[in-house]
Amino acid sequence: MSQIDVPSPEQVIKKFGKLCKHKEYYRVFEFQFCVSSDSPTVLSYFRKMYSHFIIEAPEAAEEPVETYYVIETPVVDGCPVVVADGKVNIVRNRDIFPGFSYMTVFNSFIASLKNHFLIHSGAVEYKGNGIIIPGAARCGKTTVTLSLIGRGFSLFSDEIAAIHQHDHMVYPFPRGLGMREGAEIKLDGVDFSNLDTIPMIGGGVKKVLDIGELSGAMASTPCPAKFIFFLTPSAEEDASQFSMANVLYLIPSEISDGMLAEMREVDGVESAEVTGDTSEAKFPIIRLRVQSGYPVLARLEDICYAHNVLIFDTVKGEHGKPDFNRPPQLIPMPYSRAMFELLTRARCGARSAILRKGFGGSVTKMYLALAEVIRKTKCYELVVGRLDEMVDIIEETVSKSQ
Repeated sequence: MSQIDVPSPEQVIKKFGKLCKHKEYYRVFEFQFCVSSDSPTVLSYFRKMYSHFIIEAPEAAEEPVETYYVIETPVVDGCPVVVADGKVNIVRNRDIFPGFSYMTVFNSFIASLKNHFLIHSGAVEYKGNGIIIPGAARCGKTTVTLSLIGRGFSLFSDEIAAIHQHDHMVYPFPRGLGMREGAEIKLDGVDFSNLDTIPMIGGGVKKVLDIGELSGAMASTPCPAKFIFFLTPSAEEDASQFSMANVLYLIPSEISDGMLAEMREVDGVESAEVTGDTSEAKFPIIRLRVQSGYPVLARLEDICYAHNVLIFDTVKGEHGKPDFNRPPQLIPMPYSRAMFELLTRARCGARSAILRKGFGGSVTKMYLALAEVIRKTKCYELVVGRLDEMVDIIEETVSKSQ
């Protein structure tokens, strides 16, 4: 691909910012931001997921508001762009522009939160207990989380467990519920066949359920984290494997010249290759074999950032397809392994505000703080099986501890 001159964010905003007549303001915990676009359709996708975070336009005297410019009009080389974090992100495939825009803004504001550990996980509350449910890909995390609602649990989020770094409480994160086509979920009073959809960055669409429709099912106040259930497709034959070489998949927006070579030079990375497989939306998938967890991922994020490349998703491990027709299995998990597993799902990379501002850039301090959260919980590996039985196990385990 030939090199093109990419204008600065200031140049793009000066020339095209006036086209962005559609604006909405949001507040997620302490962070305020504005999404400004020339496309009401693209803006509507974000609104469907984050309507409960929308605020009125702040007064001029209030704290500064970060503004993201989502410009569908051709800006660079005939392509639309997203201006975020001081960079102009060029979207060369217009078909994925809505999903690309959504993920770019999401990644940015998540990285801007300085007071909460943000774990890619379901999170519910039951009788004052915060329950965190991380899961490997397609292990039914959202399905299990929502099924617990039918058992009297209250929902914090199906996607983000927000744990405050000081009080160790799990906080509500009331974004819309995104469900893949074909997900078998039943909730009283909800017609899943008639929901709005949003495009996925990996292709296809997700159905979106406004949490306002879950009358009385949303947790309104924080509570302490007490249980963690890691959903896995199969049990580890050797629990010590978590400290050995692991497979990590990255889905970046593109692969630029020299990026893979730099990844291979990172301490702890044994190999980095583009797989023969690709996601449905034509993004590359990088398969890495690594010797360590968070430090490696943080360095990989820095490399991508330096190359102006976005990471849309990370997936740990090389799991088989989950079997939902067998009996599930509950296995106590050592804290050391739980710590490692949770770190691979935490949104606290090298550029995150919680690391830079919350812990002054000290990875050690952040590790110790997250370890303190985990030590106060009971941790389990839940090998997936029949859905109803998985939900039974979680309910019984939590109830017995009352």
